[in-house]
Amino acid sequence: MNNTYPYIPDEFNGKRVLVTGGTKGAGEAIMRRFALAGASVATAARSPLPERQKPALFVQVDLSSVEGIAQLADCIMKKWGGIDILVNCVGGSDAPNGGYAALTEEHWQSALNLNLMAAVRCNRHFLPGMIERKSGVILHISSIQHRSPLYDSTLPYATLREH
Repeated sequence: MNNTYPYIPDEFNGKRVLVTGGTKGAGEAIMRRFALAGASVATAARSPLPERQKPALFVQVDLSSVEGIAQLADCIMKKWGGIDILVNCVGGSDAPNGGYAALTEEHWQSALNLNLMAAVRCNRHFLPGMIERKSGVILHISSIQHRSPLYDSTLPYATLREH
């Protein structure tokens, strides 16, 4: 891994980290930072893992679905027995151009499932173990889109990324 920013090599040694949306963008950078600092990092995505990435665990699933999150949680529980840090970073928009008038119920539901419910579902799966161990961290990554949305194309994404 290329180190282009400061880190403490063993800062997260022994920690099990799940970064949703860790295959590109901010999620990839977050995943890389935890790995550089000694964590075992897992991520998941609908598409195959890019060749240049080497997380400790990768699960190819649809994080916008109940089934996808359940598959991810099942895999992590079987391989690691839980996680210490959850970074909910997955998000995106496939809404068409045209603003509110072009958005159907399906567009809004798709945005809701990926940009909000994926985090809610991950929290439901992993928070109980953190509470039981009396240890754990959950981070929710937002977006500046809620402050300056592209009204013609990212309205659902911008609305939901404020959480």
